Order: sequence, then C-alpha cells, then structure tokens
Amino acid sequence: MRTSRTAEPIEVVVVGAGQAGLTVSYYLQAFGVEHVVLERDRIAESWRSARWDSFTLVTPHWMTRLPGCALAPGSGPDFLPRHSVIAMLERFGRGLPVRTGVEVISAEAGGRGYELVTTAGRYAAPAVVIASGGQRRPVVPALAARLPTDVHQCDAGRYRSPGTLPPGAVLVVGSGQSGTQIADELATAGREVLLATSRVPRVPRRYRRRDVHEWAVELGLYDQPTEAVADPAQFREPHPMLSGARGGHTVSYQQLARDGVRLLGRLADVEGDRLRFGPELPGHIEYADRSAAQFRHMVDDYVTRTGGTAPEPDTDPAERPQPGAASSPGTLSLRAERIATVIWCTGFGPDTGWLRGPALGPDGNPAHQRGITTLPGLFVAGFPWLSTRGSGILYGVAADAARIAQHIAATTHGRAAPPARIHADIQPVGAKP
Repeated sequence: MRTSRTAEPIEVVVVGAGQAGLTVSYYLQAFGVEHVVLERDRIAESWRSARWDSFTLVTPHWMTRLPGCALAPGSGPDFLPRHSVIAMLERFGRGLPVRTGVEVISAEAGGRGYELVTTAGRYAAPAVVIASGGQRRPVVPALAARLPTDVHQCDAGRYRSPGTLPPGAVLVVGSGQSGTQIADELATAGREVLLATSRVPRVPRRYRRRDVHEWAVELGLYDQPTEAVADPAQFREPHPMLSGARGGHTVSYQQLARDGVRLLGRLADVEGDRLRFGPELPGHIEYADRSAAQFRHMVDDYVTRTGGTAPEPDTDPAERPQPGAASSPGTLSLRAERIATVIWCTGFGPDTGWLRGPALGPDGNPAHQRGITTLPGLFVAGFPWLSTRGSGILYGVAADAARIAQHIAATTHGRAAPPARIHADIQPVGAKP
C-alpha cells in the first residue's frame, strides 16, 4: 500500500461506536495502544435510530457486562428501555477517543496496513477493528418492490410507534423477536394486525419462578463456544420470541391470536393487490411450542441431575392453546383487508460495505476465527457467534473485546496484556438477583 501523504497515521482504527467498538477502545486504552474510534453518526446510533420508541432489552440488566460500569442497587432484574441503554453507552464512551460524524467510505489493505478513506480525511493504520455491526443493515426481500406504491413500507429499524403509521391494517412480515414484539405493541394499541409468521423458537419468560436467562446462564448456554456447534444452521437460528416490555412477558403465537393478531403462513409472493401465503403456520406454531417444551425439559433435567431445589414446573398462561390459531388463508387482498402498512421484520445483515478486498464472504460477513481474520491486522468485534452464543449481546461483548484488544497489543505492538485487569473487568456489572 502506498500511503497518501495526507493520511493521518495511527496504530489502530476501530470502526463503529456501539457497545463493541467502545469496549474494544476501553481495553486498547488500558493497554496503552494509540487508536481512534470512528462513528458515522453518534455514539450508540443504532440504539437511537434503529429501535422503536418503546424498545426494551429482553435480557435483564444483570446480564449487561461492560468494563468499569456498575449496576444501581436493585436494578439487576430490570429490562432496560432504549433511552437507558443509550445513556449507559454515552457514559461508557466518555474519555475514549471517539470521533463522531465521521463515516468510513473505504478501507483497503496493503503491504504496511490499511488506508481508510473517510468523510473527515484519510487514516493509515496497521490494524483495523470491524465493530460496525453484524446486524445493522435491514434485509428486505425483493418481493417488497412488487407491493402497490400506495402501501406504506418500513423495516423493523425504521418503525417507531403505532401512532406514526397511517390509518388502516398493518401486516408484519417475520415473527422473530422484533416482529412479534411490534405485532404485540400494535395490537395492544388497538391496531388491526396481521402477522406473516416464520420458523422461530420461543421460550417462556419465566419458568419455575426464575427468568429464562437465569436458567440459560446457569446452564451455560450463552457460553457455548462457536467451535462446539456441530450444525451450522444453528448460527442462523433466530433468537427465541420473547419480550422485556411491561416488566417482561412471554410471547407466543397463541397469545397473539387471543389479542387479535391474525396469524398467517410465510409471505410467499405479491401479485398486484393479492398476497400469497404458504401453508407453514401449523408447523411454525408446533416448532415454537416444541422449542419451549425442550427448554423446560432441559431445566427440569438440570434440577434433577444437580439435586437442586426449585419451585414446581409451571406453564405461563400465554402458552395455553388457542383453538383455530393454526388456520389461515392462502391468499388475501390488500384492498379488502384494508392493509395500509407493511413492516418488514425479516432480519439484519452486517454493515461492512466499506471494506475492500477479499476479507468478506458473499453475505458481507468477514471470515474470522474468534474475531481474528486471516488478513494481518484485521479484527472483528460484536458480531453474533463471534466466539460464543453470547458474543452478539451485552452479555458477551466484553470478553471478546478484551481478547481482541489483548491480541492487538501483544502481537501487533509487542505489549504484554495485564490479565488480572482483564479478568476483573469482564465480570458481570452486578450480581445476579
């Protein structure tokens, strides 16, 4: 690489100032590595502009692991609303070398590192950390272009609240965490809602009087190493439908149907005014119910095997059967159903279009081993399944960030990392309730 004379030299460039980029920066600073964090908008921008107004974490606050942070007494069981997450990350970012309003247009590797072209000039760095989000860019199917132009469309990242949508029925496409929570919110607000379902697992919000995540952490599910996964399809499995809203509650197809949501199969095609749906709804309901039953069985087996004490098994009222919930039409008319809005809750992909060269696969994800790519000096942080099941959430991001920063400090810059400090910092920010 022939570095431009106008490029600002720096040891490491971290791209993205969300929880992953900020945590990598925290550890690089602790190791004395010169670096800068470049953010196209503001700190925690995805939390600001790509979450609906009432968005709430589905993980309790005690699962938040950010170095140097602490929980307020009694807040461990809380499900943080969007504005609290933003405030937490803003506080965390104070004192870190973050440059906001700087978009990375391209980054290209060469013989001595990377040259980055940004809206604020050029940077030359031996190392770059991709922390721009593994689930930031909405993935919308091509059939969206075939909807009539008078139908309002948005994705889960642009939906804000029931009151911001035009009058009329709302079709939510996709029944993962975003889709079911948005459908739940719309129905609670009195909107007419149709939900095109997908194959998504679910779990009860609480079982045997403990939050599902207390059991999951105790069972070691979030610490499951990526290399221990035998079936690659598990990496594409959506998060189970669940909600942290209103104190946290179970989300099920049956309860959505009782609340007035019309359940449909997969949206298969759009032909003018006609929507065509697949026959998968009964299978989607059965799969969600089976996954919830499997989780309860896993907990029951664990309690029996360890000789622990726990309240008797129970069932959330939201899980009880709803007659007729599995029947759905194969076609619907947009006009006859008065559908004025379609919300695409069909997933998100990585924001890596700025990276040039062979580092990316066809899906835009960089090839890596526990966050370390095959290209010298190129690293990844904050992506799902980076090293464990919990890598992509606030529970697991710090452990990955610490290890990546340590690798940069030790191999790229020849510094020894302080392991005692690392170990202390990646503990949970508060004790489990």
